[in-house]
Amino acid sequence: MSVLTASPDFVYGNTRLRARKAQILTEADYEALLGRDLDGVREALTQTAYRPEVESMLARGGGTRPLETAVRDHLARVLGEMRSFYQGRAGELVDVLLSRFDLHNLLTLVRGRARAQPADVILQAVVPIGPLARGAAEEVARRDDATAAVELLITWRLPDPDTAARLAAAWPHFERTQDLAQLEHELAAAHAYRVERSLARAPETLRELVARERDATNVLTILRLRAALRDEELAELPPPAPDRFLPGGRIGENALEAALHLPAPPDTVAMLADASHRPDWRRPLERYPAGGDLSLLQRQLEDARVRWALRLFLSGDPLGVDVPIAYTVGTESEARNLRTVAESAAEGEPAQAVRARLLIPDGGGRWDA
Repeated sequence: MSVLTASPDFVYGNTRLRARKAQILTEADYEALLGRDLDGVREALTQTAYRPEVESMLARGGGTRPLETAVRDHLARVLGEMRSFYQGRAGELVDVLLSRFDLHNLLTLVRGRARAQPADVILQAVVPIGPLARGAAEEVARRDDATAAVELLITWRLPDPDTAARLAAAWPHFERTQDLAQLEHELAAAHAYRVERSLARAPETLRELVARERDATNVLTILRLRAALRDEELAELPPPAPDRFLPGGRIGENALEAALHLPAPPDTVAMLADASHRPDWRRPLERYPAGGDLSLLQRQLEDARVRWALRLFLSGDPLGVDVPIAYTVGTESEARNLRTVAESAAEGEPAQAVRARLLIPDGGGRWDA
């Protein structure tokens, strides 16, 4: 990724994406899916933009996996087509936006091989877009062992030279400690530094999208450490270390360290809420100390990111990167919703319970609370 300087041209691509916005599933579309079994969900999706992928999966047996594969392949197809709409510096900005899948695919491959998972299971979770798309991912996933898979990633310098170099440096330590969480954090940090360099002159909305992701990760890191100390899983908080927090967020490292060492959870989250300067973060953070549910907080912060991004369809710059941001986040959210629908249909979960777990746009850029 290069530093972005000149004014990019988004006119053609944004025109195409605004036309495709109508294909994003609406509340009525989701209502048509709820309460059905898996066959019914497949049938309903053949009446949407998912038809090509769903029909190609029909011969692959039952269960949720074929449907989840169709959803994944649709996501990769539409985002790949989106990338083709942009050239020059606009294309570079979209590459930054889509680089999130590079990290996702790298972590999926490394984690899967480190846990000795079957190649087919690993590849099911890979989104076939970017440098670690189908061919490269299959070669890595089918290596005999984790070391061979990592060596291939390093040799091919995937997903990019900087992250591959960090993998090469971190892998020997992982082989000694088997600390997969630390290895994944180091790879995420390498990716974050690379993206941060590319965002030096990027539009504010793209920087804010990335910042929301980085800040959420850092906030959750703090609260996990505080929870481990509370539960006596740690005797004391670890000392400051390089890359403890990912770069690129709005909450500075000094504020993060100060929040980590505050004695009471309400004080910690209050400081983090103030430092984030995001009104939509305040309520989830203030509610956290009462229940201490980190998974709930993680979802709430992600929901806030999705809601913020989707509003760019209406309030963002129609001639800038805001439209690709909204489209990308909208299609990602849709894929998560459909995986939830598929799993719930297989288990026979009541429609009301499923509905409560979905983040559904109403088609006008607003979102249900």
